[in-house]
Amino acid sequence: MIGVMPTWVMWLAVALVVAAVVVRHHRRSQADTLLDEHARRRTGGGPTPVSVWREANRRFRAGEREGLLLLAEIGRTLPRRRQDVVDTWLAALRGGVSRGLDSPWRTAVQRELVAHLRPGDDYWPGMDVHAAGAILVDFDLSGCRVGAVDFTGAVFVGDARFAAMTVTGEARFDGARFLRHAVFTDALFARSASLALVVFTGNLAFAGVQVAREARLRASKISGRADLRRAEFGGSADFAEVFFGGRALFGEVVFHQDAVFSRSWFRGWTDVNSALIGEAAEFGGVRFGHRVLH
Repeated sequence: MIGVMPTWVMWLAVALVVAAVVVRHHRRSQADTLLDEHARRRTGGGPTPVSVWREANRRFRAGEREGLLLLAEIGRTLPRRRQDVVDTWLAALRGGVSRGLDSPWRTAVQRELVAHLRPGDDYWPGMDVHAAGAILVDFDLSGCRVGAVDFTGAVFVGDARFAAMTVTGEARFDGARFLRHAVFTDALFARSASLALVVFTGNLAFAGVQVAREARLRASKISGRADLRRAEFGGSADFAEVFFGGRALFGEVVFHQDAVFSRSWFRGWTDVNSALIGEAAEFGGVRFGHRVLH
């Protein structure tokens, strides 16, 4: 026969369980307090850099202007994070089409980006521009100084301006589409520049451009006027299979090495007055639709 548990024993068991819970909660609170104090000692009492970065990215991905400005502030105060900030902005420009191509949000991102790529009070030197596949509206890098640039497959809506831009690294525009005019006047490419398979719907302004090494425009299509007057190419220049739909101006161009124009089609007037070619020139299979001015 099993006896009945005395009342005092039952209450003692309950008291022991409650005491154990209280002790466990107290120890956990002490541990949390110690962790909080340790974090405050490391960060001066404010939020950690990691938490600020995550919050800035969260707000920016949500399309909030505060996130854009917070990322800019991180770049100002932490130079080592500047390339990360630039990459984050450019990643957003690869998407976000649902927001509208001419939305204030997209324009604000581009404006903030360019403000840190153009020499001035807010300039961030040495930034690479990883913009492959980006959709850019009235994009203007005029006067900017950057490292390497990659606009492979990018789409430029409206005029695209790169006048007097300096690129100290490699430059890639392969497969890009310019839906209006492209202005590169007086730009400097300190290494190679590749613009193969590019579609220029409007005019191409390439006058006074300097390319220190190889330049490639192979199989590109220029529907409007192509102005390359006074351009200078330090390495070989590949213009094979290029379609020139309007006037092609090559006056006073300097090719220090080979210039290849094989199978290109010059549909409009072509001006090669005073052009200089340092080594071999290839014109096999070239077609001219109008008179060539020498």
